[in-house]
Amino acid sequence: MNKAIRFVLAVLCIICIQLIIGITVIKPLIFTWGSTDQEVTMSMPGDHLAPFISSTRSITINAPISQVWDWLIQLGADRGGFYSYWFIEKPLGYKYRVQDRIEPEFKEMKVGRIIKASLDQSKSVIHYGFPVVEVDPGRSFVLKGWGCFLLNEINPQKTRLIVRTHGRALLNWADHLEYSFMMSLHYIMERRMLIGIKARSEAGPGIPFSSTADVMWFVGICLSLISIIGLLIASSRRRAGLLAMLYSILWLWVLFILDPVATYGMVLFMILMIHSGWLFKTRSRSASEQAFIVAT
Repeated sequence: MNKAIRFVLAVLCIICIQLIIGITVIKPLIFTWGSTDQEVTMSMPGDHLAPFISSTRSITINAPISQVWDWLIQLGADRGGFYSYWFIEKPLGYKYRVQDRIEPEFKEMKVGRIIKASLDQSKSVIHYGFPVVEVDPGRSFVLKGWGCFLLNEINPQKTRLIVRTHGRALLNWADHLEYSFMMSLHYIMERRMLIGIKARSEAGPGIPFSSTADVMWFVGICLSLISIIGLLIASSRRRAGLLAMLYSILWLWVLFILDPVATYGMVLFMILMIHSGWLFKTRSRSASEQAFIVAT
């Protein structure tokens, strides 16, 4: 079989397997990330605004509810940012402040306020903002186009942050496909936002946070994907193709299920590099042996 055809078939096979795993295994996990069954099924402010509930994600924060609220209401490009992967959004034209402190002028959340996605929408890939439509001061607020942010006090020093994302009307299969892709990206950013709010609330205002670990995680993810594609291109044996398929499943797991820490992304990349080096060495030795046989 032609190598190009074999490569295309292998890629299609991997995509099909990833879609099956994504729909049956990963989707239920990421759409309820960190949430209990009760949190997933309970009613929340703003539920009536959505055609359906897209996701409910939660995180426990070891800080008083008032302290978490102060960080939460600073969401917005013109306020405290989004506590997520700013280095991913910046090349897409989304510019916002990155704050590690509580600003007195941002101590209030009002109905009608727009949570800006960027300081300069003219340079953004997609122009959008989130109007505040409901507020329960110190407890919850609802953003049109996003969903509900709710705080539950576990005890005076521990808080539960729950974010429920609203779905939108999906009219055809193309809408469903586009929505699934966008919600996967939204999960990656929202998960980091929840972790970012937790870290800042527990550390207290004024503690600087470095994005180095986040960058290393993202670089590891990207390089691992490139390595898997390279492994597929270079592979001439069925076994190598199967290994690339297994690596692609592991890549999905590192991207969506494991905690987004630098170690996982970089370890996966190192494993792929070692395997690729071994494969290249084996193929070079095999080619040398064949050349020797032909020569003799």
